[in-house]
Amino acid sequence: MKKTIGIIGMGRFGISLTESFAKNNVDVLALDYRKDRIERASLFTDYTIVCDSTNEDALKESGIKDCDHVIVAFGQEEDMNIATTIVTVIRLKALGINKITVRVDDESFVDTMHLIGADDIIFPLKIASEKIANRITSDSVIDYFKMTDSFDAYEIELKKEFREIPIVELNARSKYYINILVIIRNGEKLVPNKESVLKPKDHLIIFGRKKDINKIINFFDTFI
Repeated sequence: MKKTIGIIGMGRFGISLTESFAKNNVDVLALDYRKDRIERASLFTDYTIVCDSTNEDALKESGIKDCDHVIVAFGQEEDMNIATTIVTVIRLKALGINKITVRVDDESFVDTMHLIGADDIIFPLKIASEKIANRITSDSVIDYFKMTDSFDAYEIELKKEFREIPIVELNARSKYYINILVIIRNGEKLVPNKESVLKPKDHLIIFGRKKDINKIINFFDTFI
């Protein structure tokens, strides 16, 4: 099922995330209190709202509570911004948001963010926004490696509910234009062959074009 991601804060980082999710064909609800920033975000998503995220009523009206995952992406170069981030996370928790990821620029605030309800913390100066987008798009994605402008490699984990399937039956190369390079099972790295069978909890290293990889990841997520 297609995810909807909420991103609050359309500064450079938030815009970059919005663009990266859009490339992955993920619906994004973009929020910011500044109209000019929302206008920039509208280049990448049809769902944009001018909203004060510290106002619980405004958040309710925005529809953010229907998102599968919300990212609070404010930069924290000013004290006011960290305060806005903290209040925003508290408001999101009050709305019952299932998954909240928070941008933090100063590691001293990590414990505070977890204490008020953040599930994950991201450091944009350390992790590229595109990598974050790829990991959040599917719970199966463990890691992402940009190879060229057109081709990427992913490490994914098959769900515990995944049904076994012979690799020849999957026919990934012909059907999805994807190469399965390595199967990692119980810590052992296996080079797949025509006798290989994909099993629940297997880690796979797959390689191909981004648009094709997303198709096979969706297959893996739903083949249960």
